[in-house]
Amino acid sequence: MQGEKDWEKYQVARKLKSCVDSIRNEYLQDLKSKQMVTRQRAVALYFIDKLALRAGNEKEEGETADTVGCCSLRVEHIILHEQLDANECVVEFDFLGKDSIRYYNKVPVIKKVFKNLKLFMENKDPGDELFDRLNTSLLNKHLSSLMPGLTAKVFRTYNASITLQQQLKELTNESDNVAGKLLSYNRANRAVAILCNHQRAPPKTFEQSMANLQAKIDARKEQLALAKTELKQAKKEAKTKGSSDPKLQSLVERKKAAVKRCEEQLLNMEVQATDREENKQIALSTSKLNYLDPRISVAWCKNMEVPVEKIYNKTQREKFAWAIDMTEADFEF
Repeated sequence: MQGEKDWEKYQVARKLKSCVDSIRNEYLQDLKSKQMVTRQRAVALYFIDKLALRAGNEKEEGETADTVGCCSLRVEHIILHEQLDANECVVEFDFLGKDSIRYYNKVPVIKKVFKNLKLFMENKDPGDELFDRLNTSLLNKHLSSLMPGLTAKVFRTYNASITLQQQLKELTNESDNVAGKLLSYNRANRAVAILCNHQRAPPKTFEQSMANLQAKIDARKEQLALAKTELKQAKKEAKTKGSSDPKLQSLVERKKAAVKRCEEQLLNMEVQATDREENKQIALSTSKLNYLDPRISVAWCKNMEVPVEKIYNKTQREKFAWAIDMTEADFEF
């Protein structure tokens, strides 16, 4: 039943693909509306679409931290910059989101959005609501009128899945080995995690773990240098004594294989080190388990000849068994 719920969730997000352009055109038109509530709704939708912000007003039971989402943003949570870092119309966000994770971002926006934000902030105190005419109920009611089942979370799921699919196409190189392809996959996943603000503190054991891995890399480099020296000597001996000696030729082939094996092992370790460093403050699993259509990953595995076990562990494979069973290599979100 959980698998069926997941399938339905991603099917709703896929439906958004067919009408997202018209929805975007509508909220861009609404930025010029004579009604303030319509303008506020349009700006909120712009943020939810472009920045994958949560709708807001969705605190867990018993949560006391001052956490907010898009609709519950206050004036103090944003700073407007006419110009910043060579960009015009920049909005600087700084607030606590779900699970008290800080959302800090500087984002260039279109002029109509920037002008409206100025208007919304006029004659307000820092603690006043930015969208004082709007709440999540009004927003989701409007969204469901645009497409059955559409909510802010569906927008987040759609943008997360589309981003993964696009990034995989851009980053993956078919000629890479499995380790290289997995690095590309994690980089694509990281682009989604950054979009959705899925952060984490670096693990306490991170520095020691990286030091251990670096020691292994250094040891493997020494092995590779030795293997190359032995190959050179074997080739020299074979050349001196004549290439007809089968034992010498066999030795050369064994030394070649040893060099190749060392090179592959070294590359895998270096890729692993890069991957760990890049993802030390990013929680990849949150988006992978909750916002990314697993069929995108399964199709990528089939196309790139990467075992699905490299992407999903045993528990995750059970959760997404429906996707693993039904997905063909030509799947498009």
